[in-house]
Amino acid sequence: MATISSMAGNTYMMYKMAQNQGLNVASGTSTSTAGSSSALASLVSGSSSSSSSTSSLYSSSSSANDMATLSSIQTGYSGLVASYESTKSTFNTEMKGTLADLSSSAKTVANMNFEFSADDITTASDGTKTYSDGLKSAISSIKNLVSDYNDALDFFSDNKEVSSRASALATAFADTTYRAEQYSQIGINVDSKTGALSVDEDKLATALTTESSRVENSLGTNGLAGKAEDHVAQANFQSDKIFPSATQMFGDETKAASLYTGSTLLAISSYATTGNLLNMLF
Repeated sequence: MATISSMAGNTYMMYKMAQNQGLNVASGTSTSTAGSSSALASLVSGSSSSSSSTSSLYSSSSSANDMATLSSIQTGYSGLVASYESTKSTFNTEMKGTLADLSSSAKTVANMNFEFSADDITTASDGTKTYSDGLKSAISSIKNLVSDYNDALDFFSDNKEVSSRASALATAFADTTYRAEQYSQIGINVDSKTGALSVDEDKLATALTTESSRVENSLGTNGLAGKAEDHVAQANFQSDKIFPSATQMFGDETKAASLYTGSTLLAISSYATTGNLLNMLF
């Protein structure tokens, strides 16, 4: 599945391809025509052209071509912005859900009871271990936190090219590596390359029943759960700026293109028609 950043990149690539094929949104020109002069300027500055000239700026073919160019600018701009805003909406929806899940699981671990003893593990004659309900619940909560943390890490890592803010969040979520040894001692393994977490359930159960204080310090309010909540708060604080606006992404060219609204095109068409009539009369 394509990431949000690749979707945005593809949209931008199509936009640039349109320019390379002869449509310049910034200047309102069709670069495939000789001279590459402004279509709008051509329509309003050609009163001195010869009426008999086949290249008259107010000839029907020229006016039609200019109108087609301007219409393409408006249509292309509208389609570009619609596609971009759809991608942005998808990104924000996914980010919001990912952060909400992590916030919930982090709060659960931060507030849970870490006090367990050897009595919470029963070992059968065949070596099979059975955990008490309380211990099973604690392990499940920690595994949920690890899973949700990895989801957030993957989300921002996959979309770090969206903006410098997204890249910074990806780096923040990957900072688990510097605590790798501490986490490993209680059954939480850290991928040295990505920062992703995994759970050794037996080792975690043993740590919870033999050194609960260490586990709480590593995973509770002062550990992974607290760190996760800090990252969520950081992301939520700048949520409206992580995915840049269309203007920030594509530059001032979108402002120029937005000028060519339906009413503007209608007015330009009227001017062009008037020019054609003047050519016919004089």
